Amino acid sequence: MIEQLLRRFCESKHRKLIVIGGTIIVGLLLVMPLVDVIRAGRDEKEALLTELESAQSVASELQSFESRVNEKLAQLNSFEARTTDDASLPKLRGQLVDFAKETACSIRRLSVGGAGSKLWQPGQNPLAAGPDRKPSDANSNVVLEWRPVNLSLSGNSASLRSMVERLASSGMFMHIKSLEMYPSSPKRESLTLEMEIWYFTLARKG
Repeated sequence: MIEQLLRRFCESKHRKLIVIGGTIIVGLLLVMPLVDVIRAGRDEKEALLTELESAQSVASELQSFESRVNEKLAQLNSFEARTTDDASLPKLRGQLVDFAKETACSIRRLSVGGAGSKLWQPGQNPLAAGPDRKPSDANSNVVLEWRPVNLSLSGNSASLRSMVERLASSGMFMHIKSLEMYPSSPKRESLTLEMEIWYFTLARKG
C-alpha cells in the first residue's frame, strides 16, 4: 500500500507543490520553537541591560555620595583640629611648648583652668560673660565650651611679640582674654608676659 501511495505521488502533477508545502510545514515546526527561544533570550537580555543600567546609575550615585561624605568628613576633621576639649589638652600643651621653643621664649607657668559652658546658637557672641537670654536657647542642642589656659612666659620683647603672633596665627578657636607684660630684670633686658587664653569647642547637649 505504501508503494502504491509513493507511485501515485511520483505520478502526480502536483507533487512539487506537495513537496514544497510539506517542506514549509516541517520548517515551521522546526523554526517556531526557535523563534520562541530567541524572543525569550531577547527579553532576558533587555531585562539584564535594564538591571545593568540601574546598577550603574546606583554605583554612580553611590560614588558621588561617598565623595560628598569624604568631603564633609575632611571639613569636620579640619574643624575639630582647631578646637580644644579634654582629650586634646595634652596636644595643646605640647603645641604651646613648641611655640615657646620656636620663638626663644621660656615658659614659667602653664596651667589649665576648669571648663565653662553655655547653650549656644549660630550668631550668638561666644565671648559674652553669661548666656544670651533668648527663647531659642531652650531648643538649642549645642553647647559652647571654653577652657582657660594661663600662660606665663619670659624673653625679650621681640621673642614675646613673636609668641603672641604665633598664637594668633595658629588657626585655633581661641581668644586672648587678658595680656600683661612687665620687666623681669633690673635692666629690663628680660620681660615677663602673662596671658589668659580661652580655647573653644562645640559639643552636643547631653
